[in-house]
Amino acid sequence: MGQARSERTERSPVLGSHRVPAHLARRFNQICLGVTAEILAAQNLTPLTFGVLAAVLEEPGSGQRQLANRMGVDAVSFGQMIDFLEQKGLVKREIDPDDRRARRLYVTKRGFDLRRRLRPVLLAAQERLLAPLSKSERVALIDMLVRVIEANDSYARPGNGRRKPSRRSGT
Repeated sequence: MGQARSERTERSPVLGSHRVPAHLARRFNQICLGVTAEILAAQNLTPLTFGVLAAVLEEPGSGQRQLANRMGVDAVSFGQMIDFLEQKGLVKREIDPDDRRARRLYVTKRGFDLRRRLRPVLLAAQERLLAPLSKSERVALIDMLVRVIEANDSYARPGNGRRKPSRRSGT
């Protein structure tokens, strides 16, 4: 029995020491991004910019900073993605009547049509990704991921886990 385990481990692309949430989440994220990026490349969109478009569609009229926080994206990067989506005619910003310094975000008809057209293809790709799981396992996986993420949201800060820039001495 020990040999069967050893053979299975040797064939598995997942190292035994990486069978922990942090490593598995990184690999799962890598796979999910790859599957999604293949579909979005023809539109010159990344998975994250498409995610921003979907978030604006889901919460029309949201403030830019508030939506960036909800997505766990730093405000500067989020603003750059909104600039890009706005240039492509997919989203628009309007001045917030309650705070003239703030902007509310909306998806344009072009953005709505793009998402409506791509959504079935992206959902089918997600289904292929989860094909090794039964339907009930798929639902359970999503539910468990949401529970873990919501319970640990305080760790979901932009740039979290990156090395701090090193200070160079002037000598």
